[in-house]
Amino acid sequence: MRILLAVDSITTAEMMIKAVASRPWATGTRARVISVVEDTDMPQEVWREAGYNRAALRKEMHRRGEQIAGLMAEPLKRCGINVDIAVMRGDPAWLITDEARIWPADSILIRAHNRTDFRNWMLGSVAKSVIRNAPCSVEVVRAPGEDQSVLSNGHMKILLATDGSEHSDVAVRSIAGRPWPEGTEVKVMSIVNPLVYSLEEIGLYQGRGTEKAHRAIGDATHILKGAGVQLSGEVIAGRPDQRIINEAKNWGG
Repeated sequence: MRILLAVDSITTAEMMIKAVASRPWATGTRARVISVVEDTDMPQEVWREAGYNRAALRKEMHRRGEQIAGLMAEPLKRCGINVDIAVMRGDPAWLITDEARIWPADSILIRAHNRTDFRNWMLGSVAKSVIRNAPCSVEVVRAPGEDQSVLSNGHMKILLATDGSEHSDVAVRSIAGRPWPEGTEVKVMSIVNPLVYSLEEIGLYQGRGTEKAHRAIGDATHILKGAGVQLSGEVIAGRPDQRIINEAKNWGG
């Protein structure tokens, strides 16, 4: 397993360490920690008042990038993960995706930035761009209080949405192929158009949308049976984007 960890601050580094340490990893797992330096984000008046010229600023930003990434090395090694570090300069959305291809990575961990100021809106757009363009799976790590994946009982809860497609099958097999903490629960859900669901329930429509959803859940749970996780499944009517988010918020809350 090869995981690419993108960090931009000490807070992000701490979040990544907790996310990685919360689960077991296969023997031989490698991590590449990358810190992308963006000196264009700092207004000229700021670095001039601080006594830097542009070259000195870039050097200092590079040093801080190395420092932030370096904070993760020892904690990850204690998790049994071999680590190397890279500091890059440029567009983080492009560099993270490109590095995932070149290295190559099996999975990317990146932070979600949900604050409303412009800079953090831009950082949030980096995560969206990586999700859209990455050549591998992407996990968005959230700040404490936002992340509901590990509840107070210490058990991880994974919500898996499937429509039976080839892409869903890849997601299922990705979960089945990884080690998870003892007691991990996986809930498999498949969503049906609410009108189709209602008409099929009363026998006025034979589109078999509900049957397809049940079959998708059955196929997924069959693959996951040997993964050492607790399984459940549910067919739900509604808009996929809304129902997936609502279920993630409310499941076991």
